[in-house]
Amino acid sequence: MLVNVARHCYIVHAERGSVRGSQGADMKQQWVGDDVWQELDPQAGALTRGQRRRAVAASATAAVILVAGFAIDRSGFVWARAAYDPDSALESTVAVNPAIIAQEVPVTNTGWTTIHVTGIGQDGPGLRLVRPGDTVGMKQVSELRGTPLPFDLHPGQTVILAIGYRITDCDAVPAGPFPIAVRIDRPWGTQTIDLAVPQQSPTASMAKISGLDSVEWQKAAADQACHPQPGQ
Repeated sequence: MLVNVARHCYIVHAERGSVRGSQGADMKQQWVGDDVWQELDPQAGALTRGQRRRAVAASATAAVILVAGFAIDRSGFVWARAAYDPDSALESTVAVNPAIIAQEVPVTNTGWTTIHVTGIGQDGPGLRLVRPGDTVGMKQVSELRGTPLPFDLHPGQTVILAIGYRITDCDAVPAGPFPIAVRIDRPWGTQTIDLAVPQQSPTASMAKISGLDSVEWQKAAADQACHPQPGQ
């Protein structure tokens, strides 16, 4: 009696050493019976419905967290956002004796929430911040369009602050960047944001000596105060 047993081919490959392009290249075939074939799970390795749902939920949660983090950062709710406004027309003053420099600083609230500005400026090498009690220094600062502190700065609003420094050592004034610190009141304390002030044109004598077309703002002002030109 003959028994017909179904068989399924699952691997076919050419034997090594077969002649490339020949019609009669030896081929090897391996067979398994129906009982073995039926035991093979065609869905092996695939995610279950529950696993797929959890994967989609995890991806959606990660996307929500990223969007929420970006929104919170941009809003300024946790970390206040303020920047120097380069489009504002500014003024500055320089006194020779005593050597005092004063500068207007435009500040823009680039966040989505109102911030409370409480202070500006800090001491630096060769520079002492003009503070209340310095009558001469405060008088020079008052000649500029400084907004009295403290005040609320609303989203998108730009205000002009005024800052003054007494020069205590002309040679010690830094030639590198000297950002202006703006202090902002937060529910948990004070946050300080450093505003980078654009470089300025040097005096004629300074440009001749240094060969530079632009220098840091404090260096340009200090040079005018420490090395006044005739008639200044």
